[in-house]
Amino acid sequence: MDDFVDQLLVIGPALILLYFFAINSVYSLLTFMSFIEVHDQAKRAFIDDYAYMLRSKIVPGLTVLVPCYNEEGIVVDNVHSLLTSKYPRIEVVVINDGSSDGTLEKLVGEFGLRPSRRVVRGNIQAQAIRSIYTSPDDPRLIVVDKENGGKADSLNVGLNVCHMPYVLTIDADVVLDEGALLRIMKPILDDPERTVAGGGIVRIVNECKVRGGQVIRPKLPRQPLVLFQIVEYMRAFTAGRAGFARLDSLVIISGAFGVFSAGVLRKIGGFDPGTVGEDLEVMIRLHRYMRKRKRDYRVFYAAFPICWTEAPDSLRVLGRQRRRWHRGLSEALWRHRSMIFNPRYGRIGMFAMPVFLLFEWWGPLLEAVGYSLFIYLIISGNFDFWFFLPFLTIAVLWGIFLSVSSVAMQDIEFRWLSRWRSLQRLITYAVMENLGYRQLTLVWRLQGLVGWIFGRQKWGAMPRKGFSDNEA
Repeated sequence: MDDFVDQLLVIGPALILLYFFAINSVYSLLTFMSFIEVHDQAKRAFIDDYAYMLRSKIVPGLTVLVPCYNEEGIVVDNVHSLLTSKYPRIEVVVINDGSSDGTLEKLVGEFGLRPSRRVVRGNIQAQAIRSIYTSPDDPRLIVVDKENGGKADSLNVGLNVCHMPYVLTIDADVVLDEGALLRIMKPILDDPERTVAGGGIVRIVNECKVRGGQVIRPKLPRQPLVLFQIVEYMRAFTAGRAGFARLDSLVIISGAFGVFSAGVLRKIGGFDPGTVGEDLEVMIRLHRYMRKRKRDYRVFYAAFPICWTEAPDSLRVLGRQRRRWHRGLSEALWRHRSMIFNPRYGRIGMFAMPVFLLFEWWGPLLEAVGYSLFIYLIISGNFDFWFFLPFLTIAVLWGIFLSVSSVAMQDIEFRWLSRWRSLQRLITYAVMENLGYRQLTLVWRLQGLVGWIFGRQKWGAMPRKGFSDNEA
């Protein structure tokens, strides 16, 4: 037994170092490719003619799907914001998922809704529709009242009801920039035959100045917990998804801001109500469908159509969100495990899904082993500084460099931070997240994994403060 422990103490640290070297090497590649992708998009943004798109008659129609459950405090402002968005052919379908508050009554009263006999075209299985309402003053607005079934089920009802060739899925608590719809649809207009899905960047709206459904002045929040999440979002979108898109291997589009071909979504059966991570699962299933049929297709990431969302500002709610995210990742990878390391699925099977399996799914387990081993070495008196030094460099300092690079890239390309002091704060939090916050999210992800293993599936309430005319 002692010989086994001695061998473990020799081999274990080496394997942990190798793992962190591999994960940071892959993320360095993605960061580098993200720089190229975002920079190219930034150059094109100055020459794209969005005014022409707004006047054009060939711009494809777009349905915005807004699933909501107990959103009486924010849903009216959200709908007003969407109806004033700049896009020539749009319909807004709000799906009330059996809310127990006054969500439906607020919508009916604000927009003068009346029962409608609108034809339901799709046949994706979903919970029963109670009633469909339309506005006599604005025919672009459709409100569907249905039995409770969850977000994915609500999106499927919206797919059945919508009449446009493309759908944009958003959350009820988001704020879209004025030209966001034009910008996210531009890649589709450029290549309508191949493009089946795409996503845009999501930023955190907490404490930003919002007026009339628009963010008129971005502002960093005062709460450290939200600042840590801003750094995470920058790393995930600017230095993650942009890199995957550049490598033609994007497998996740945020459910808060993703556009899809409605026809393709219907062919693959819509969203899966049996998973808590419907956005990741539907994208993997979409890739699977297209590659099995050897279709030439494209999934894009657009860096400039901005969607603002409200982030959790309490540990309790944030922990619930992160546990749910990791359960969703576990479900999606397990359901589509035959794609992993399968050359039939190209870069999706040989690169993207292995990255999610080895680094996103396995990551919490191996990080926990690494921390446990480190603590054991200290307690047992076997601590070796010459092991600690490369561990600190590879596992911590390299990761900090990647986070700081993501923050810097956002400021260089987007110029959304008006003050140098704000950039300094984000860089500081990019360093500080390794001193407690990262370990806390590790615990939540492990809890999500345990919840998936034992079949615990629960969304839980996500309380929101709202963004109506926020003067903060």
